[in-house]
Amino acid sequence: MKNGALHDHLHSKSNVEKGSSFINSWKVRIKISLDAARGIEYLHNYAVPPIIHRDIKSSNILLDSNWAARVSDFGLSLMGQEEDRDYQPTKAAGTVGYIDPEYYGLNVLTAKSDVYGLGVVLLELLTGKRAIFNGGEPMSVVDYAVPAIMAGEVGRVLDGRVGQPEGSEGDAVDQVAYTAMHCVHLEGKDRPTMNDIVANLERALALCEDSHGSISSGPISIVAD
Repeated sequence: MKNGALHDHLHSKSNVEKGSSFINSWKVRIKISLDAARGIEYLHNYAVPPIIHRDIKSSNILLDSNWAARVSDFGLSLMGQEEDRDYQPTKAAGTVGYIDPEYYGLNVLTAKSDVYGLGVVLLELLTGKRAIFNGGEPMSVVDYAVPAIMAGEVGRVLDGRVGQPEGSEGDAVDQVAYTAMHCVHLEGKDRPTMNDIVANLERALALCEDSHGSISSGPISIVAD
């Protein structure tokens, strides 16, 4: 992909120091979130058979020449059974910081495991922090951001390279933050479905469009390996 991985734009040394990346706007970050969510929604609900990715993370979200986000790297993915696709006993696999704690503890894979990984990516986009970062000692972006979101203090943990959102853009960022918080619930049953996540992110992007004018969203966001 021409513009590389989302992870590099968020966390590469040059972007951290210069704050020069194209993605340093809330509108673009929310569009990237929506593109990625639509790709995962397709895997869960429209692929035949359904697919659970198992390794949703910012380095597996690639950006094309139009900055549309595409979900990539299906090396750990598993095919679901159409009649009972949600529960699969399987040894936990994935990446530290993104792996669903319920899946890791119980070795039971569900589509909600991908939801957890996406929630971590949303928190990366909001905070600019890595999934696991060193804040004096190793800390997860979930532990860093969720308490502030729960307290209604989203602005306290937002990525300073983008700046504080105002007006309807602030409402859009709040929408993404609360969606992310629900995605990373410890128990899968308490997490939203991909349909719900896509709907929330569509509303968030619409709020940004009200604030800044329209921005086109990409087609279905999948990259075949």
